[in-house]
Amino acid sequence: MGAILDITETLKEPSGMIGLAVVIAGGYFLFKWVFAKHPDDQ
Repeated sequence: MGAILDITETLKEPSGMIGLAVVIAGGYFLFKWVFAKHPDDQ
């Protein structure tokens, strides 16, 4: 529980918001890459 409160405190700072955007973008592109149709798939 303490870790969640720590994260929410960090997100109130500009650098925390930038970090959150980077994590979300990384997760989004990883998700797209994993579930993308590959040309050699049948």
